[in-house]
Amino acid sequence: MKKKIVSSVLAAAMLLCLLAGCGSGSTDGTAKTASDPDAKKFETEGITVSWWLMGGTDEYYQTYWTEMEGLKAIQESVGIQIQFKVATGYESYLPMMAAKDYPDVITAKNMEQYKGGLAGMYSDGVSVRLNEYMEKYMPNFSRIVEENPLIARDLKLNDGSYTFVSTLYDINKEEDRAASSLYGLAIRKDWLDAVGKEVPTNMAEWYDVLCAFKQQDPNGNGQQDEEPVCMASSGWKYFLTAYGIDDDPIVQTDENGNETVIYGFMTDAYKQYLAEMNRWNTDGLIYNMFEGTSLEKRQERVTGNFAGAWKADADHFDYERNGSYLSILREKAPAAEFAAVEWPRTADGKQWCYSDINTFHRDTTVVTNKAVEDGHAEAACYIIDYMLSPRGSDYLTWGIEGESYEVVNGEKQLKDGMDEKVRFVDTEIKAFNQYADPVTIAFPTFGTVSEFVLSQQPDTYIEAVKTWSRGDTSYKMPPACQLSAEQEKQSNEAVDNMKNYVTKMRQRFIQGTEPMTNFDTYVSNVKRLGGEEYSQIWQEAYTAWKNR
Repeated sequence: MKKKIVSSVLAAAMLLCLLAGCGSGSTDGTAKTASDPDAKKFETEGITVSWWLMGGTDEYYQTYWTEMEGLKAIQESVGIQIQFKVATGYESYLPMMAAKDYPDVITAKNMEQYKGGLAGMYSDGVSVRLNEYMEKYMPNFSRIVEENPLIARDLKLNDGSYTFVSTLYDINKEEDRAASSLYGLAIRKDWLDAVGKEVPTNMAEWYDVLCAFKQQDPNGNGQQDEEPVCMASSGWKYFLTAYGIDDDPIVQTDENGNETVIYGFMTDAYKQYLAEMNRWNTDGLIYNMFEGTSLEKRQERVTGNFAGAWKADADHFDYERNGSYLSILREKAPAAEFAAVEWPRTADGKQWCYSDINTFHRDTTVVTNKAVEDGHAEAACYIIDYMLSPRGSDYLTWGIEGESYEVVNGEKQLKDGMDEKVRFVDTEIKAFNQYADPVTIAFPTFGTVSEFVLSQQPDTYIEAVKTWSRGDTSYKMPPACQLSAEQEKQSNEAVDNMKNYVTKMRQRFIQGTEPMTNFDTYVSNVKRLGGEEYSQIWQEAYTAWKNR
C-alpha cells in the first residue's frame, strides 16, 4: 500500500518556517511569501524570464512545464512569466555557453558539465553574484542561509559569493538523508533464514554468510548454482566503508581532530580490502566481477534466483510494482524476500556511510549575465525566491489545493484519482503530474521534496533508503568542495594515467594474478603517477571549503 498522507509541517513547510516561524500561505489560492504575507507581485509586471532546463526526448516535454498548474500558479502569484527552453541532452550545453547564447536562468548539472564547476561559471561571467539581490528580491533565500550555516557554507563560493540555488536538504533530518540514499547493498532475507544466518554487519559476517550461500543450496533447486554476491555496476565500492575509504579522496581525522586529505587507494586499509576481496574471489563467492557485468546481467542473476546479495536500487524492493526485481523473482520463488543491509562496519565497529548525502541537489539553478543585460535579473531572483517560500513550495511539490491535494486534519494528502493516467500530448502521465513534478524538476524547493517523495513510496522502499542513509559521512569529500578550473586542470593531468593503473591493479590483486607482496611497489607507482599531487590538490580545495 502506497502512503498518501504526510505531515504538513514536515512535507510542505520549509526549514526556515520551522526555525524562524515564517508565515504560511492562505488556503484560497492567494500567494503568500515568508517575508511578504500580502504576496505583492513583482514591481514591474509583464516580464518574461527565459529558463533553460533538461527534459526528456519525448515530445510532451517541450510543453510539460509550461502547462503544469503549479508553475502557472507561481507565475500568476508574482506577476512574472517563464518561457521554458527544454533541452533533450547536454550536447548543446557547452556550445550554448561558448556562444554566450544562454537564457536568463539555467537549471542543469552545472558542477559536472561546466569546466571549473559553479566557480568557473561565475569567473567566466556566465552566472551572476546573487548577494546584491538577496536583501530586496530574495528574502526567503536570505533567511535560509542566515539560519542554516552548513547550507550557507555549501552554497557559496570560496570568495563568499552566492551564485546558485537548488533543491536543498537538511542533512540532519532522517527523511532528507534517506532521499539521498537510493542505492545500497541488498541481500536475500529468505536465503538468510534458510541457512540460519542474520543480516551481516561487518566483513567477517559477510564472509560467513556468503560461504553459507555457496555451500547450502538456499535457492532449493538441489544444485550448487548460487552466486553469493553479484558485483555488477561497481558493487565492489560498496564494501569500501568497512575499511574507512572511498573511491574519491577521503578525509582522515586523527585523535587530535586534525584532518588530512588522502587518496584511499594508497593506504594499508586498501591493502586489507584487496586481500579480503581476493579471498572472496578465490572461494567463488563473487559473480563475474571483472567481466563487464551489466545492469541487465545483474537483473538476470537476481530475478533468476541465483544472486544472494547485490548492489540494489530502492525500487527493487517494491513487490507491487510490475517489473521490479522482487515482483519478477516471486514468479519463480514466491517466498522470496529482500533485506536492505547497512554499510559494513570496520573491524573496530565504526560505521561509515557510502551514500552521497549533500545539502543540495546535483541540479543547480543560476541566474545568468544575459538576465542582467535584458533587465530581468531582479525578476529572475524574485520568482526563484518565491519557489523557496512555503506557498511556492506547495505549488511545486503538491500542486493546487482543492484540485491535486487537500488538507485533512492539518495534513496534506493527494486527492483520489491523482495516480490515474491521463493523456498529455503524445503520452500518458499521472494525473498528479499535470499539477507538479517534484522528482524531475529539481527546482529550488527546500526540504519538502524528500518528505513528499517518501510519502508516495511503499514501506519497503522507505526502509531501504533509511537503512542506507545511516552512518558517518565525514570521511567523504563533500560534493560542495569543488576544484577551481586550474586545480581541475592539474588534477586531470594526474588522474587519467593513475586511475587506469589503479583499476588494472585492483583486478590483478583480487584475481590473484598479482601477489599482495607487490602492494608496496603498487603504492610507489601510484605516487609516481601523481597520487600525492592529487591528494594535495584536494587538500587545498578542502581547506578552502572549510574556511568559507
